[in-house]
Amino acid sequence: MRQGLKNRIVSELYYLILLFPLWWFLGMEQFLWCFAIGLIFIQFCIYNKWEFRTNIITLLLAFFIVVYGISFFSIIEKIRYITYFRNLSTYLTALMLLVITWNVIDKWWQIEKLLKAVIVVMLIASIVGVLGFSFELFRIQFKSLTGYFMPNSIAKTGYGSVIAVRNIGFYNWFIGIGTYFRVSSFFLYSTMFSSTLAITMPIALFLANINKGMTRNFYIFSFSMMGLALLFTTGRVAIMAFSIGYIMFRFISIKNFSIKFSIFGIGLLLCALFLLWLEQSGILHQIIDLLLYSRGEGSANTRMKIYIQTYNSFLERPIFGWGTERDVKGLAYPLGSHSYYLGTLYKQGVIGFTLFISIVFLIWNKLKVKVYSDNNFTRFFKYGKFLMLVYIMNSFTDVLDLDATTMLFLWLFLSLLIVAKRIYITKEIK
Repeated sequence: MRQGLKNRIVSELYYLILLFPLWWFLGMEQFLWCFAIGLIFIQFCIYNKWEFRTNIITLLLAFFIVVYGISFFSIIEKIRYITYFRNLSTYLTALMLLVITWNVIDKWWQIEKLLKAVIVVMLIASIVGVLGFSFELFRIQFKSLTGYFMPNSIAKTGYGSVIAVRNIGFYNWFIGIGTYFRVSSFFLYSTMFSSTLAITMPIALFLANINKGMTRNFYIFSFSMMGLALLFTTGRVAIMAFSIGYIMFRFISIKNFSIKFSIFGIGLLLCALFLLWLEQSGILHQIIDLLLYSRGEGSANTRMKIYIQTYNSFLERPIFGWGTERDVKGLAYPLGSHSYYLGTLYKQGVIGFTLFISIVFLIWNKLKVKVYSDNNFTRFFKYGKFLMLVYIMNSFTDVLDLDATTMLFLWLFLSLLIVAKRIYITKEIK
């Protein structure tokens, strides 16, 4: 494929992402990404005469989608077909995005251009979130264009309502704050907004690290606004994942083994002593209660019941799973929710879960560089590990495929990391 055609496809992806606030305003973003990326994928295939290269991660993701398709036949509740196809579309989008970037991108500026597009829209989303949290004037609510065409039966569901009626958050309760406005900005739910912020902030730090002058200041400002918006989402797990991920990221960045070992040993000793003091003083139990019950007893108790019943139900269909989440009488939320890992195990069984974990492992392995050199690529891998740490920890409680935009941004980052490794190896060989 000619370089001009490759650049054209990159530009199409760039502007598609930049127009995210418009797609949200129209209520189209949850359906548009798969359709739009699909059109770009077809365009790429036509340009390239239906020939393209693949890699092991692409193949594993394709196999995961096949397992996803097989699990369809296990669905019991017909109303869950909508949820199933919506979630499936996020993985189809991820697969097409991975194939496109792997075959089209061969220059560093193309990678940076797409990363910048995500930072710009997340900055806008963060500003909207901060303003909504701070001032009632900005807590807008309106019926989207999609809402006028959506069947009433779908619009009344929990998922359909947040598409039909657009808002940037809702009122909630948090210990020490009381009733407050919990922001979701341009995302379906606050947890999805916090998750996307947590995985995007390492990229903002990376871009600030490799740029200078006003460009660097822009990324520092973007990172600061995203951090503030993350706090206002009160997404406990996302905030914790980013914080712990940052500590681990700084530790991994230490090259001297003796220094790293000393820090690990001293840190482990201090943590053990500190935890022992907290336990003996009774403060540890108070901290645990604060984390678990900061939204009230209902949140923690409901989640625990979901996890227990989800696992017990998984044992009934362990190979290919139940296909999608499943409503159970007596639970406020469906089985297979509130954990990406347990949810995947429940919905796609042991086979799907094994493929899912294998993909995460292989992407992490891609970020390793045998010979250390300081350039944009190696720094990208370095901060990519930070992103992966946040993603891995955050997925224990948040199901990221609930929001198509969250999955699009996540897989754009992962795809660019994968293709960057290919370009880096090619340059090193030369």
